[in-house]
Amino acid sequence: MAKFAKPESIVNTTEYCGGCGHGIIQRLIAESIEELNLQDKTIGVVDIACSYWSLDALDYDMIAGPHGRLAAVATGIKRVRPEANVYVHSGDGCAYVIGLSETSYAAIRDVPITMIVANNGIFGMTGGQLNLATTLVGDKTVSSKAGRNPDTMGHPVDMLKSFQNYDVEFLARGALYDVKHIEQTKKFIKKGLENQRDGKGFSLIEVLSPCPTNWKLDPVKAMEKIKNENEKIFPVGVYTDRGGVQ
Repeated sequence: MAKFAKPESIVNTTEYCGGCGHGIIQRLIAESIEELNLQDKTIGVVDIACSYWSLDALDYDMIAGPHGRLAAVATGIKRVRPEANVYVHSGDGCAYVIGLSETSYAAIRDVPITMIVANNGIFGMTGGQLNLATTLVGDKTVSSKAGRNPDTMGHPVDMLKSFQNYDVEFLARGALYDVKHIEQTKKFIKKGLENQRDGKGFSLIEVLSPCPTNWKLDPVKAMEKIKNENEKIFPVGVYTDRGGVQ
């Protein structure tokens, strides 16, 4: 009989909003690190945004980087501590808008770090503004009150397709709306950490994640939105696997 227990690395509660996907992502990271026995080698990098709550929740060496600059911070850590397993837990506003340059150049240089990016289609911590990379056409935010209009605000962008143009180790997208997809997402995160452990290059795992507070939906309807709307624009699966699917 399977026994399910909280990862030992999670030592404190967090202040995530009810129904937020960041807490699930945090647990998947902790489970993967423990299963790979990397606790003593791990350094986590979190944003001054929603993922910041992991700073106190997880029993790892952690650094909070300036908003959007996590890929650059993680690169610096990896350069001076090459033996460490350095991961980033960020949002899509951090990785794809404010810090698009930093994320892109980490990928271009194939820096051996592992990035986990929550795609919740919005700027969460700063109040729910439109995200140029991930807000769906028609979605209402505090900066697109009538809904995203592609004529003036452009279309969302599948950033994994953009990063496929670079010679990187691993790109994948998971989702959190049911157990099957949570398990798939964990496999992607674990593989990204394994790649780094094994001396391979840049890995980025994007996760379709709910933001009930800023979407103005209850947690169940937020998960349904991911399944019925967001995944159609951002398909889940492996985009790049230089080492081959295992």
